[in-house]
Amino acid sequence: MKRVILIAVIALMGTAATAQKYGHINVNDLLLAMPETKKAQDRLQKMQDSLNVSYQELFKEYREKDSIIRADSGKWTQAKKDIKFQEFQSLGETIQNYSTGAQQYLQQQEQTIFTPIQAKAREAIQSVAKANGYAYVFTSDALLVAPPTDDILPLVKKFLKIPDTPAK
Repeated sequence: MKRVILIAVIALMGTAATAQKYGHINVNDLLLAMPETKKAQDRLQKMQDSLNVSYQELFKEYREKDSIIRADSGKWTQAKKDIKFQEFQSLGETIQNYSTGAQQYLQQQEQTIFTPIQAKAREAIQSVAKANGYAYVFTSDALLVAPPTDDILPLVKKFLKIPDTPAK
């Protein structure tokens, strides 16, 4: 019995001696430091600007039709008023559908563009963690309280060959 207890104590001491390494990283800081992110943001901004130009053209047409209806509707027959009002409502629906479609398109493009960048960041974090013996790496922006851990952001930046810029 004493022998079993002694073996158990030795085994516990052995596992305590091999403490696991824990690290943390702010993934948003990593993504913002990656040059691919800046290119992706620029690409999305160009898409959004292009969609905004089309939206502004539609809205300009809407305002012009509104002005015409307000100014001239007193001179029109009821049939012409009905037609013009229907055209005006149709244009309003077109603008609303365009806006909804543009938002959905931009969200889809954002996901398509950023998914590979996020995957690259995740793979780099995993590679650095494995190479440096980290058992766990936590995202620092989600932890409210945690014991001290190593910040692996500089290691991941080095792995991705991103120059380390000083904090502002």
